[in-house]
Amino acid sequence: MTKRGRQTFVWAVATALCSCALASCGGGDGGGGKKVAPPPKTVSELPKASPQQVKKKTGTPHNRWLPIAPGRQTVREGNVNVGHRRLTHRLVYTVTDVTKKINGVKATVAVDQDFNGGQLAEQSLDYVAEDSKGNVIYLGSYTETYEGGQFVNATDGWLAGVNGSKHGVLMEAHPKVGDAYYESKIAGGYEAPTPSQVVKTGASKCVPFKCYKDVVVIQEGSPGGEEWKYYAPGVGGILTEPRYGGGEQETEKLVNATQLSKRALAEISAEVLKVDQHAESVAPSVFGNAAPAKRSH
Repeated sequence: MTKRGRQTFVWAVATALCSCALASCGGGDGGGGKKVAPPPKTVSELPKASPQQVKKKTGTPHNRWLPIAPGRQTVREGNVNVGHRRLTHRLVYTVTDVTKKINGVKATVAVDQDFNGGQLAEQSLDYVAEDSKGNVIYLGSYTETYEGGQFVNATDGWLAGVNGSKHGVLMEAHPKVGDAYYESKIAGGYEAPTPSQVVKTGASKCVPFKCYKDVVVIQEGSPGGEEWKYYAPGVGGILTEPRYGGGEQETEKLVNATQLSKRALAEISAEVLKVDQHAESVAPSVFGNAAPAKRSH
């Protein structure tokens, strides 16, 4: 993922999205864990079977490192290099109670909001589900950018099963050092997808919010622009840091994690429903015939 784990691609669909829009450090120790894995020789294929969302009666998500529990919210403070400037921003990631049927699968919608100077600059919807083994499956995404609170354009949009795009894996249920897999395969992408790879397990890491053990570290990104993403059990992403300096690579550190109240969850879920509906008019070739999102009560 870039934010929240999404890989960065140049989309053919981005052209259609834009044209439609015109007619979106606290300290740490690197310690612990197993040694860093070498580059993968083989990459797991995309899941062959359609994932099925975990039934509510289980009470808690199966995946320890990327919980899909409605109301879970994390806040990260980020810094990004833009030219010679170092900018600060705030990123809020929320698992909502909104669901959407995608390629026969009931996906949960998570939203990643990026605030610059207190104003919303970007928000991305991620459509995710857990399969029967506890792997978190990535079924689609949609991202909008804003200036002064006003919609500017959409920078990506895809759904599994639409126009040849395919779902992939965001987080394995039992990650092991050396495991490599694709998050997705997007139809029309000019660049081949790069695999995510598990480089550490059982690590310890401190961020401003708390120190964590049994952390899993995933490497993502294209060669030369790789990022390491740290996932703590029961929390999810706690840190993103570039493997190499330069470019527009970000550092994001967890500053808060909470369970939203019913009222707060209802407010952000209502916003997600609006964005999902907006995607139908901005990117009709992807979202036009998709099932509408709805809240699950």
